[in-house]
Amino acid sequence: MQYSIDIVLRIVVAVICAAVFGNGSVVAFNRIKPRWFEDYDEDQSGTEPGEPRKVLPPKLLEADNAGRQRLPSSPWKYAFTGYFAITGLYLAIRGGSLTYEISVLCVLFIVLEMAIADQMYRVVPDEFSIMLAISAAAFVEYHEKWWEPAAGAALGLGISLAVLLLGMLLFRTGSIGGADIKFFTCMGLVAGRTGIAIIYVLTTLFFAVYSAVIIASGRGSIKDRNPMIPSACAAVTVYFLFLFNTGDLILSSLF
Repeated sequence: MQYSIDIVLRIVVAVICAAVFGNGSVVAFNRIKPRWFEDYDEDQSGTEPGEPRKVLPPKLLEADNAGRQRLPSSPWKYAFTGYFAITGLYLAIRGGSLTYEISVLCVLFIVLEMAIADQMYRVVPDEFSIMLAISAAAFVEYHEKWWEPAAGAALGLGISLAVLLLGMLLFRTGSIGGADIKFFTCMGLVAGRTGIAIIYVLTTLFFAVYSAVIIASGRGSIKDRNPMIPSACAAVTVYFLFLFNTGDLILSSLF
């Protein structure tokens, strides 16, 4: 009887969260203060040395000045509601605590907002990274060691910097952006060492497939810098639904 009550409660919460987060993803993104999206202008002509100028993305300015939504409600609020409904109901039916279900959905909401910003403007506000870092507090109890979040953040930062350095050496340009480095560092706080390693591998695979499709369809070239965080959003979703806290089991089975 108690089990039935628990699963019904988790399903009800999943449905409510799907409606709130699905619609809220669009509403929140459209109401974010424009200054969150300010980024340093690559064209510094006409500015004093040592005084880099910050500008807003042209697409954001165009939408705000025209009074249009940055992200159209239709079809995105329906798509995102479906996304949170599927993930939430899966977590509810699979079992586990209600706290874990809500915590995961909150993290997915933050990462989704980061992915939208990266896809649309190639700018990810630092405020989202701060939110993601704060959300790590909800997952401390799921780690065996108290220092696991710090170790995960260090590993996420270390891998990102290594990829950045490798890109500079091979291609004379950064192969990973500052927003990506912040994301993997903060996500390491949430997922720990093995978690961030799994997320990084999945992100790389999804990003490679996405880039291949873009190039094959003629919508881009190998020289283009495609956004990475949308692929990371897919990786985080797969991780929390199917691979959370399985890293140690995978490593033990391999070695």
